[in-house]
Amino acid sequence: MRAFVDRVLRWIGSQSVFTLLLITTIASTLLLSFVLILSLQRIADEHPRRYLARALFHEIVEQAQRPGAGPVTVGGIGLIRMTPEEAARSDFAALFAAARSDRDGIAIERFGNRYAAGNFDGSTFIVLPEFGEPISTFALFLVAVVIVSTICVFGLIYYLMRRLTRPFIALSAGISRIEDGDLNYQIPLEDTFGEFRSFAQSFNNMVAELQRIHEARRHMLLALPHELLTPLSRLKVRKELVDDEALRAQIGKDISVVEEILASILAAERRHSNEDATELVEIAPYAREQIAQQIDDGYPLQVINQTGFDVAFFDPFVVGILLKNFVSNAVRYGNGKQIIVRFQRDPQRPKAMLLSVQDQGIGISADQIPYLTEPFWRVDESRGRASGGYGLGLYLCRTIVEGLGGHIDIESELGVGTTISVSVPNAICETVEGMAK
Repeated sequence: MRAFVDRVLRWIGSQSVFTLLLITTIASTLLLSFVLILSLQRIADEHPRRYLARALFHEIVEQAQRPGAGPVTVGGIGLIRMTPEEAARSDFAALFAAARSDRDGIAIERFGNRYAAGNFDGSTFIVLPEFGEPISTFALFLVAVVIVSTICVFGLIYYLMRRLTRPFIALSAGISRIEDGDLNYQIPLEDTFGEFRSFAQSFNNMVAELQRIHEARRHMLLALPHELLTPLSRLKVRKELVDDEALRAQIGKDISVVEEILASILAAERRHSNEDATELVEIAPYAREQIAQQIDDGYPLQVINQTGFDVAFFDPFVVGILLKNFVSNAVRYGNGKQIIVRFQRDPQRPKAMLLSVQDQGIGISADQIPYLTEPFWRVDESRGRASGGYGLGLYLCRTIVEGLGGHIDIESELGVGTTISVSVPNAICETVEGMAK
């Protein structure tokens, strides 16, 4: 039996969506038609039965009214004689009224949970108060047949519809995983069939190609520092040969920007290689030292430590790359207003440190936020060129944070400002708390 069921399921899985929909419709229609035919047949059979019962009851009444006839019983139940006045006041008043209006003076009606029959000849009303099987038994049987049939139909439709919609669920889950950045995910083909399987296979091939392109791009970015360090060093030496002081300063600034990008790429590569260089760091002095490399003295910036400890355990080089990138962006687009750098515990993970940089600048529209951490993406091309941005900073930051096992969040509103936060796992842990105090 098990083997037969498995063969049926495999056959269903090999059919197209159209075929399964057709099978579902035909099967449900046939089952409901079968139940309807049985019900109609039962109703049709009832018509001659009632006529036969009327004829037999009439014959019984005739025998009971013959001179000298003794008591007549049917199934142990005796007949009851009544005058019209007594019948109109009795429990059989409805039966009496039906018999009076009948052409033959006979009525058979439901009485209690069985049946009663009455005969009225113009002067006497004769009643057989109880006969037949209890109505409730037969009624419950019919109700049970209808309920079971309905459940079977609904069960069949539910199973097949669930079978039909399962590929949609698998596809939806796959798309969600891809949207979350998991390009290694492949939709399980065993959860699909027919046209959906072809679509899922094409989708998996597309995602695999995207992953290949993504990895190739990543390796290209990680190869850039090694290729550029040597010519960059030569450029720094040649810069000193420039007589124009303003031009020499501008070249030095450009070299610093390139060095910052290269440092970010190297940090991302180190985190991807799982190189651990964590150490105990004093939060506030460390933050001020890193920020001082990005902004001039007197800029309105505030460092707030809300971790509850003076020190934390993290890689100062890697976190420094993140902090300098965020502060650089905040200064670039903050309209000269105050910037707040905050260190606190991550509410979602108490052992993680949440680093956030908040500005009160021009802000970013909501539809642009999901793309900010993509490589070479800039909200405004002209603004990026004017400010010196290359569209790599936040992408490298995201790569670094993912290597740490944390996450990066961006909240922004046009005209209000932007807050960028990263979670650094295990920066605050039990083994450090005693030292921090």
